Amino acid sequence: MVQRLEEILGNSITEYTPNAIKFQSLSLESLEQVIQSGYTTLDTHFNAAPSVGSFIEFGQCCKILEVTAIFDGVVVNHTENPNLVIDAITVKGVKDLDFAGEFVKFVWGCDELEISSQKLYAWWD
Repeated sequence: MVQRLEEILGNSITEYTPNAIKFQSLSLESLEQVIQSGYTTLDTHFNAAPSVGSFIEFGQCCKILEVTAIFDGVVVNHTENPNLVIDAITVKGVKDLDFAGEFVKFVWGCDELEISSQKLYAWWD
């Protein structure tokens, strides 16, 4: 089961620890594939971060607005059913300051926030 998950995560895997796979820059399409494959659920969340379902919903809004949302997180893989959680989001290609305001509303309560002309970024500890 973990091997299939590694195929979905592909080049986004950044580190293995004894009980987890860390990943960065996971696309919306790959995140949706993780859900379809049963490696997490829509209501799973990491600490105070939004749920995986909320990240997917926000990512779909980004796609409609022609900006790109990418996701970072961890897969706990010490069980037979690995569980993926998202702990960071980056949005690139933002041209509208109103969207930056929507991003801030979405990530409210994050531990780190970066807003620049290059990207929007939020991370939860």
